[in-house]
Amino acid sequence: MILTRTPLRISFVGGGSDRPSFYNEEPGACVAAAINQYVYVTVNPKYDGSIRAAYSVTENVNSVDELQHELIRGVLLSYPVWGGVEVHSIADIPGGTGLGSSSSFTVGLIRALTTSFSPGGLAGAASTIEISYCQKPIGKQDQYTAAYGGVNLLGFTSKGVTVQPIACKVGALSDHCLLLDTGMSRVGDAGAVLASQAQDRDDVRHLASYAGVFAQALAEDDLLVCGSIMHAAWLIKSKFIASRWLDAKYDAAREAGAWGGKLCGAGGGGFLLFLAPPERHTTITQALGLRHVPIKVGVSGSEVVWQGH
Repeated sequence: MILTRTPLRISFVGGGSDRPSFYNEEPGACVAAAINQYVYVTVNPKYDGSIRAAYSVTENVNSVDELQHELIRGVLLSYPVWGGVEVHSIADIPGGTGLGSSSSFTVGLIRALTTSFSPGGLAGAASTIEISYCQKPIGKQDQYTAAYGGVNLLGFTSKGVTVQPIACKVGALSDHCLLLDTGMSRVGDAGAVLASQAQDRDDVRHLASYAGVFAQALAEDDLLVCGSIMHAAWLIKSKFIASRWLDAKYDAAREAGAWGGKLCGAGGGGFLLFLAPPERHTTITQALGLRHVPIKVGVSGSEVVWQGH
C-alpha cells in the first residue's frame, strides 16, 4: 500500500490568468502557497482483480472504463496498474470550498502510482488529466502549488509554467493570514463555475500584473502592502462573483482591521482569506461570525508518507 499526502492551497493574487484561454495569448502570473490542510490518497492492490474507489461514495467496478469518478478514471487510464486496485481518499477540508482539493487529489493519486516524478512532471501530468482528458476549463496554479509546495510566484505562458519560490518569513505570513469558512460549498465543480464567469480580459491582465508586485513586497516582508494589493484585486474581481452577502462580510472585515482579502477559488462558496494584523484576527472573526481555520503556509508539496505491505 502507498499513502500520499498532498497540500491544499491558498492564492493571493493573479487568479484567472493561469487558464489556457488567457495565457495562450499573453503571460499570466499569480502568487500561491501550500497550506497545512491535506488530501490523503491510498492505493493498494486488490486481490480479486476488480477496482474499488472510495471517496464521498464508493464504486466497485470490473474495469477502469466503468468508473464514474472522471479524475480517477483519467489517472488510471494514463498510468495503468496490473491487476485490481483500491483507491481511497480523505481530506482535511471538503471539496468545493475553493482550496484546490480536486487538483490536490489528482496530484496525490499520480504520486502514488508514479513515485519517481519530479514536482514539475507531477504537476504537468495532473494538469493534463484535468484540462485535456477531463476538459475542465480551469487553470494550473492548483496542480503546481500542490506538487511543489512552498510560497511561489507562478508564471504561465503557452510554452509552460515557471515556479519561482519567494524567500519570505513564512511564520509571519502564516500569522497574518486569516482563513474563514463562509459555510457555503460551491454548487458544481470549479470548471463549471469558472466557465460561467464573464471575466473581462483587461481585468484579468490587471490581476496578473499585481502578482510580481505582491511577490516583491512579500520578499521584503511588507505585509501591509501585500494586503493593500489584495484589496485592489478584490475591487476588480468581486464583480465576477457578485454577492451582497460576501460584499457585506468583506466590508465588515475591513472595518475590523483587515488590510485586504479575497474569496478563495472559483467562487460560489468556500473560504474568505484576509491579510490582517494578528491582534485583529479575533475581532474580525467575531465581526463576521464565521469559523476560523488556522493555517500554516509554505508547507512541503505532495509526498509519499507511507509505503509497505
